[in-house]
Amino acid sequence: MSSRHVSIAPSGARTIDLDLWSDFVCAHCYYGTRRVADAVARQPDPGLFRLRWRSFELDPRPAEERPTGDLYDYLARFNGSREAGRAAMNRIEAIATADGLPFHADRARPGNTADAHRLIHLAGTEGRQTEVAQRFYTAYWTEGLPVADHDALAGTAERAGLDGGRVREVLSGDEFADEVVRDQQLALRMGIMEVPTVVVNRRCSLSAALPPETLAAQLRRLTAEAQEA
Repeated sequence: MSSRHVSIAPSGARTIDLDLWSDFVCAHCYYGTRRVADAVARQPDPGLFRLRWRSFELDPRPAEERPTGDLYDYLARFNGSREAGRAAMNRIEAIATADGLPFHADRARPGNTADAHRLIHLAGTEGRQTEVAQRFYTAYWTEGLPVADHDALAGTAERAGLDGGRVREVLSGDEFADEVVRDQQLALRMGIMEVPTVVVNRRCSLSAALPPETLAAQLRRLTAEAQEA
């Protein structure tokens, strides 16, 4: 499967913009974003689609304001108990496994994702958003990537193809912070309250967690509409 960001449409065709909002600590986003990228890659003309990864922070609090403990301590605040949080992760594990994705929630280490999102904007300048984002998701949900740790992020981004020096330069300052904020403000204006969500041509939105065959069918429909316009 090719996961490169493709923005060149065939001559005479109209490009279809897919804006994908997600967050790395969102378990549904792990498999949902992969479904979107795979659905695009399976289209007869994948070059018709311009996939752009957008930032969404489920919990923007800095480290000093966040609860301590493991993932299940964190989820207990939203699910009512550690057991309920673990049951939710077990259900998501079944979905991810059916999609062929490894999933080890016990290894997940929650944290602020703003810097990870900044690196996705850096990756966008090189046409590598999908590779880097997917690598972050896999590292977080299978390898225990501490998503707020600069050294861990830098190593993961470098392995995904970004220049290590440039990555550390971004992490040492606030470059792309404005882009992260703008993405979230745009989501608010568009009424996006949950992720993963993909917005088509700034008009209609789809849940990126739809079944793969449903997503693929929707994209085929959009392709037909674009060719008829």
